[in-house]
Amino acid sequence: MKDIELPITQTFSITIDTHNVDMSNAVEMEDGRLMVPLGNVVNNDISAITEKARANGGKVLYATTSIEQQLEGLLLGYFMGPFVEHEERRAMFEREILQSSALSYSTKKELVSKVVNELGLLPGKKKNRLQSSLKKIMEWRNAFAHGKVQHDNMQGCFVNYYSGGSKQLKLTDDFWSDLELIFKDCFELLKEAHDKIDGDAPNESNKKDAQKTSASS
Repeated sequence: MKDIELPITQTFSITIDTHNVDMSNAVEMEDGRLMVPLGNVVNNDISAITEKARANGGKVLYATTSIEQQLEGLLLGYFMGPFVEHEERRAMFEREILQSSALSYSTKKELVSKVVNELGLLPGKKKNRLQSSLKKIMEWRNAFAHGKVQHDNMQGCFVNYYSGGSKQLKLTDDFWSDLELIFKDCFELLKEAHDKIDGDAPNESNKKDAQKTSASS
């Protein structure tokens, strides 16, 4: 597959502590003023860091899409029951409602929370972890989708974004490690909840047996 190159904007900055300037490398100019080298605004290492941050941000967007599909699958199982065979009503519900742009990630998250509470799909601690993870994932998705990756000589690499106010997400190795753990945990919790919906739902043979019993009585 072709590796594409697209135009992007990049922001690099240098923060100067005017009260703690290293004057050891100062050079006197012809007019008597001192010139102090401040270092490079950008070099190969900084470029590599910001490139990795953008690549990781892209993975966050794709992984969030996968989480959202899990939310849709859980809701589909709750409202329409487990898949047995193709049914146009089920396909339309999934296509026109669950996958519609009118139903946002946030709305799906809240619906899943209600389903999990109503059916008791997860115990208290897992339920709380799921909601916390889904909220963080939504925040990260919005940060990388709408924010700007930047680099500063003192702050390092970060994302500036807006969410009820100007915010900043520092992209340290610890942050990426926490992000990985939260995505994996969220994925497993949603799978556990979905499996319980499928396991608790009556299959077709049980439904027929129940109908026969009802009819004979």
